[in-house]
Amino acid sequence: MRWFPVVLSLAAIGGACSATNGHGFDQTSAVGSSGNGSGAGGALSFAVGSGGGGTCGGGAITNATGGNTIVLTGAPQNIQFTATVAGKPVTGGTWLVDDTLIGSIGNDGVFHAGGYVGGEVTVSVTTGCGQIKVGITVEVKITDNPGNFSSTDQATLKAGGPADPTFRFLYPYDGTVFARGLSAPLLQFGDGLTIAGTANGTYLKMTTTHFSYEQYGLGGTPVQVVVPDAVWTGATLSAGSGDKVTVAVNKRTGTTVTGPVTENWSVAQANLKGFIYYSTYKSPLLPWNNATGTGGGILRVKPGGTAEVVRSGCIVCHSVSASGSVLGAAIGPDLSNPTSSDTVNLSVTSPTPTPRGLGTTGQQYAFAGLTPDGTLALTNGVPALGPPYVPHGLSNDYPSSLVNTQTGAPVASPSLTSLVKHAQAPAFSPDGKHVTFVNGDLYPARVLSVMDFDGTSVFSNMTTLVTETNMTTAWGSPQPKTIAWPSFTPDGNGIIYHEGDSFDSSGFTGGTTESTAQYAELRLVELDGTVKQLNTLNGRDPSGTSTLPYGEAIDNNLDYEPNVMPLAVGGYYWVVFTSRRAYGNTVAPGRAATSMPYDDPTMDPWGSNAGPSPRKKLWVAAIDLNHGDPANVDPSHPAFYLDGQELESANMRAFAALAPCSANDQGCASGADCCNGFCRQTGTDAMGNPVLQCVPPPMGCSNVDELCTTGASCCDTTDLCINGRCTQPSPVQ
Repeated sequence: MRWFPVVLSLAAIGGACSATNGHGFDQTSAVGSSGNGSGAGGALSFAVGSGGGGTCGGGAITNATGGNTIVLTGAPQNIQFTATVAGKPVTGGTWLVDDTLIGSIGNDGVFHAGGYVGGEVTVSVTTGCGQIKVGITVEVKITDNPGNFSSTDQATLKAGGPADPTFRFLYPYDGTVFARGLSAPLLQFGDGLTIAGTANGTYLKMTTTHFSYEQYGLGGTPVQVVVPDAVWTGATLSAGSGDKVTVAVNKRTGTTVTGPVTENWSVAQANLKGFIYYSTYKSPLLPWNNATGTGGGILRVKPGGTAEVVRSGCIVCHSVSASGSVLGAAIGPDLSNPTSSDTVNLSVTSPTPTPRGLGTTGQQYAFAGLTPDGTLALTNGVPALGPPYVPHGLSNDYPSSLVNTQTGAPVASPSLTSLVKHAQAPAFSPDGKHVTFVNGDLYPARVLSVMDFDGTSVFSNMTTLVTETNMTTAWGSPQPKTIAWPSFTPDGNGIIYHEGDSFDSSGFTGGTTESTAQYAELRLVELDGTVKQLNTLNGRDPSGTSTLPYGEAIDNNLDYEPNVMPLAVGGYYWVVFTSRRAYGNTVAPGRAATSMPYDDPTMDPWGSNAGPSPRKKLWVAAIDLNHGDPANVDPSHPAFYLDGQELESANMRAFAALAPCSANDQGCASGADCCNGFCRQTGTDAMGNPVLQCVPPPMGCSNVDELCTTGASCCDTTDLCINGRCTQPSPVQ
């Protein structure tokens, strides 16, 4: 376990050694531990000399429950720990735990456990003569019976039965990597053909290291299982790096019990950062005027939270800086006619932005690439081609330029104009040293390019990464597929983009005009030009066969508009993207039109009998840090639905940005929240929980998410330095 920054590990004193408990923190344990000794609370005795006036001989810690294992059942527990030295009680010492995810302890020696998080924790007390420690194992064992089943019915449900091909997971997907801090996924089941399916009882068992949860549920039509958020949080905090969360579900229909159906998921050891900003239309949170066709706006959601309005109205074609401080967008009377554009300053405390600068044209900030701090924008160059070669509505000849986002004034950049005239959908790397774009100058070829940037005005070393060779007939005659919406990985060494029929993701009515079905999938290209298909993210096995529940015709080829979070989190990179795939049996083919009055029915490829559908949603997937390893043919993982977005609307074009940074002395969760780049413990609350605040750069090493120059700058020697931040390595699977 990692000690909080102001807590000094005394591992070197008294011959202590280091161990790891799976929570990503350094845990110290002392030589001479009594191990499994019962009745003594796992007490240990050893002598340490601290210069504090004497030697602690025969030090021991015990707890009121006896033994060294504590069992939690979903309810908070307060457990009294006491310490003795040579048989005499210790008073006035400083109590600590090395993993406050599991519990906290006050200076009264009372250990406060929330009831849901299991693991191994070291409890210690520091006195005038040294420190005494004890290792405690916390086991979570929860049984929930919301269906109020009798013991006989519980036994029948738990026993399971034969396999049933109409009963399988529709969502989530097997092998998904979830981050911590998210809402519990809604478990959804069916046959993968329709949402038909019913149950009058379900049994869920979810397990991981030091954690077990059983639920006897009522079932329903369609078949869904709700995991309480507190239980989900406990499971994800209990699961260590490399651990699996195993989920098995049985169902009863009539008197027949079938199952279990089982999946295994992984948990990244950190929360996703910042906010995800996205465009939406016909959202219940925003007004819509059918007469004029105006409405929609820009919303944001903090992972684990719910959507909130940033700007309402016909605010479209937006971009957000990696720092989360600046948003640029076009403004118009309808979705295809921007008459003005502007930039605004974003805030961490309020979704409502403040004005920053006006654009000189409606297209100036439409799909512009913002530098990481948002001070400059590379405008989206638009060749005079029209859809599908450029974003809908931006079809006049508009050259790229570098502009100041505060004043709107151009920044002289002869090197830019000498290299490229139409840099389409430009995006800067998180460190600001590179920019990628679709090279509109080279049409009819579809080319993804990259060039260097000095941070002020000079571009250089333009290189072609991808020249598209795959073909589409969506627009009549065969032609190369469109490359669109490139976004850098945080290390600056990879670019994720969509390869499809068009820049857009709007039309699905068929034919050979702009309303042609527009399909796409995501790809990753390394800076050496190696393209990786990201089959797992796109819902395919290594051979390219669909693994999604409704199959190729309905679920696949519907992934668009990727954007990568600018910070590695929990040993992974994270890409958020638009997808029209089914969301379990909630947004699925065959859903009654009367229950889903969300989207234009002419845009639904599942047919008129399916009715309007809000299929356009935001999904998130993990990408391995070692995506550039030639042996890692597919560095992607299955995607998950981003909870917190509106279920009723069509959501698209997301930007995963950090939260605008906080000044010193303001609260923080990690160094990613702080303008100076450092977040440290400055005290504890009454329950012994750490109080974290942004601080000036301290002496010594850096924690995860704090600033670094190399991996040697990081406190944990296994950490990596990626984009100037200490980062946990990928888990060993």
